[in-house]
Amino acid sequence: MTVTSAPPGPRHRVGAVLAGLTLLVLGAVAVVVLLVALGAIVPGLGPLSGNATVAVQTYGPPLVVAGLVATLLALVVRLRLRRAGTVVAGLGALGTVALGVIVGLVVSAAGAAGGAVDLVRAVDPHGDVSVPDGYPQYGTGPDGAPLRAAVYRPGGAVGPAPILVYVHGGGWTGGSELDNSADLRWFAQRGRLVISVGYTLATPQRPTWDVAAAQVACALAQLPALAPGLGGDPTRIVLAGDSAGGQLAVSVAYHAASRTQPSACGGRVPVPRGVLVQYPAVDPVGAWRDGTFPGEPGTPARGLLEAYTGGTPTQVPGRYDAIAGIPAITSAAPPTLALVPSDDELVPPSGPDDFVAAARSAGVDATLVTVPFANHAYDVGAIGSLGNQVRRSVSDRWLTDRGW
Repeated sequence: MTVTSAPPGPRHRVGAVLAGLTLLVLGAVAVVVLLVALGAIVPGLGPLSGNATVAVQTYGPPLVVAGLVATLLALVVRLRLRRAGTVVAGLGALGTVALGVIVGLVVSAAGAAGGAVDLVRAVDPHGDVSVPDGYPQYGTGPDGAPLRAAVYRPGGAVGPAPILVYVHGGGWTGGSELDNSADLRWFAQRGRLVISVGYTLATPQRPTWDVAAAQVACALAQLPALAPGLGGDPTRIVLAGDSAGGQLAVSVAYHAASRTQPSACGGRVPVPRGVLVQYPAVDPVGAWRDGTFPGEPGTPARGLLEAYTGGTPTQVPGRYDAIAGIPAITSAAPPTLALVPSDDELVPPSGPDDFVAAARSAGVDATLVTVPFANHAYDVGAIGSLGNQVRRSVSDRWLTDRGW
């Protein structure tokens, strides 16, 4: 007697379809996690590498969690679709482990530099803004437009607080003193008077290489008179900046130390006690030659420098020398911390690396912290993200250790 099995019923077929659709979704998650890990580990893969080093610092921890969940669910679906489930689970496990190692190395680098990362917090990064406590005008630009500063008063400070003066980035052509407000508020809550200064932005018709630094210096020159009324100690000023703002912070602080920094509004420019910069554009020729927008390796960013200086390094070489970091170095320069992303495409890391090495050779207390698997602006993707916590915690530790 021959026994035949009954054909699959409608319920069985529906279950198979649902299992297949579930595997498609899980497979997509697994592939994304694997591609981010691959792009971060292997440089030179074009947009994949660039976008991966952007994604790691903002979405690395949540992607690890997503990859782990996808792997576990694929193992469950594997009970019904064995071969496909095995493939998806394998891809998910490979990508999750690789990305987990990458995240672990970033956390380790932060710890070695005195920082700390809360991975639970990093799984749920979010956007945030903060309204400054004051928004006074401190000067006037060459076009008559007001120059303003965003003021964040110190929280929990006993006595006059150290002052953190911040210079925003944006390629000298964009950005605002209101940028990064949540981070600035965070630093203020830790007992600092934080002041973010605006400056005239460059346009193709009006380069500002000879204007912006003097405006930042003008803001510094007014602090001895204004800071006490805001709760700040004008003898403890740290000048900070990111990217283009990092170039301005280095230039103003180092020239102030050598007494060669003019102020747009006159007065004596105080020498900052320290300089805190991230991905500073201190090698303008190198950035003009090699800098590209993150994730867009075929898109040169040299137009930013040409707007700022009014030409190319060949056309106006003296202007590039004037804004470069190394020529400004003297032994009198203040202690400096530079946070540099290892895979920065816009400001190639060789520039800040060489600058810190030259400063050390001149006797400056200069510290370089390399953030692995990170691209330009690695810290601004979301508040509480991996990169944002690295930036905050390492900077705060460096400032706190020095009484700032």
